[in-house]
Amino acid sequence: MIAADVQFRTTANAAAAAFAQAPPYLAYKTDVVVDVPSLRRHKVISREVETRTRDDSAVLQDLPRGQRQYAHSFPLIPTFDAISYFRVTFSGSQRDTLSYVEPGQVITFKDPRETSHADVVVVSLRYYRAAYADDSNDRIAHIVMDPLPTLTRGNNSDFYIHDVYVDTASNLPTRVVYIGPTTTFACDYQVVEGHWLVTHATYVHTFYGPLRMGRVTGSAEATNHDFSFPATPADPKLAQ
Repeated sequence: MIAADVQFRTTANAAAAAFAQAPPYLAYKTDVVVDVPSLRRHKVISREVETRTRDDSAVLQDLPRGQRQYAHSFPLIPTFDAISYFRVTFSGSQRDTLSYVEPGQVITFKDPRETSHADVVVVSLRYYRAAYADDSNDRIAHIVMDPLPTLTRGNNSDFYIHDVYVDTASNLPTRVVYIGPTTTFACDYQVVEGHWLVTHATYVHTFYGPLRMGRVTGSAEATNHDFSFPATPADPKLAQ
């Protein structure tokens, strides 16, 4: 088994390549369960989604026969690369139960051996310490990521990568987990008809009141299924 930091870099590159090869259009169904236990709030949202992947423009149809609207993919675009820069907007409110996971720039690594003439090149991650967990095996590598002060110092991020599970045959992640003091975010992946997609995602966040007086924890769990990859969208607005 290669070093854990090398496996992480290889996996990040494989994920970025899969994201770049996303199909032009994607249709799927999603079921999202939102819970805010302290407020006795429980809601299930089922939608049929068709999205144009290049700019995440989507048509959302509430099931079975509800509202139809144009927005971003709900609750996140299934081609989303969790090893990337992104932003999660989640208010926990009844009206805006799970707003949007906004994709950002992908993360890639260059092999320093390509430009070095040294006999031995030693490389390490700048922002994380990577190690294999005990449950790693020849089929699934479980990388535990420990954020370093070079990343966390002065950083107002809610969470950092904590676990990356990797299919060693493809080097693609099967699960990516972020953890922070108030937030946990995880994505599970499967390859469907050659496309690397999010099939399940969970987000848990604790909101604090002023001066951290009082807190409310909300969670959202999404299951995506019934994927299809139309050559042209069923909704002509997505073809514009």
